[in-house]
Amino acid sequence: MAVQEILKELVDKRGLRKVSRELGIDHASLYRSLNSDLRLSTIQAILNLFGYDLKIVKRKEVSKNNQRSSKSRRVKERG
Repeated sequence: MAVQEILKELVDKRGLRKVSRELGIDHASLYRSLNSDLRLSTIQAILNLFGYDLKIVKRKEVSKNNQRSSKSRRVKERG
């Protein structure tokens, strides 16, 4: 389940208007945020309201296919 879906569920359970009042923002703005690209500040505000923390944890292994050296990118950009 994506973060946006989890936030929507939390907000729906408490009520969109109530959450928007508690966050001090317009309910229409909150609705639009939940149904489009969320800003990190909005995510943090909603999580704080519900008593959650956002934690980013590095995986133990990173796929070698996803690693690119900055040198190889510079060569491609100039090339």
